[in-house]
Amino acid sequence: MTKSIRICVLLLLAPIAGCTHGDKVKGTSPAQSRVDVLAAKLEGNEIGRIEIFEIPPEVLTRIAITPEALEKQFDYKLTIRDIRGGAYQAKLIEAMKSTVVQPRSDMADIRWGIVFYGIDETRVAGVYFDKWGGNGAVDSTPVSFKGDLFKWLDGNFSDCFR
Repeated sequence: MTKSIRICVLLLLAPIAGCTHGDKVKGTSPAQSRVDVLAAKLEGNEIGRIEIFEIPPEVLTRIAITPEALEKQFDYKLTIRDIRGGAYQAKLIEAMKSTVVQPRSDMADIRWGIVFYGIDETRVAGVYFDKWGGNGAVDSTPVSFKGDLFKWLDGNFSDCFR
């Protein structure tokens, strides 16, 4: 009897033990799945156009900016008509693969966005960041970010928008 109890306890604790290093392992939330699909589609040359939106962090607003508001009220927009094989693709794929998201309960004040379109021009997904890049959204799901995607975005395009 005690042997079977030990086995049951070990079986119950095994998943918990695997989660102790959760910051190194990507989760399986729907938002993380979207990011993983985007990385795969970028790598498979299934993403054609990307649009990058920004409202500068120093711009004050009465209410927090949502992903939808950013796409309608942006100050800057940059379109890469075809990311495939271009100068930014390899580093974007690398940055996307490094990205880990965790769901949040509240939406951040969005200042940056990247909207991805398939080669057939259908919208695939949008990824949005606050001014520091630590919080934002995947589509309309509030998340926190770890990884290099915001670093790639800010490092490549913030000078274009100033």
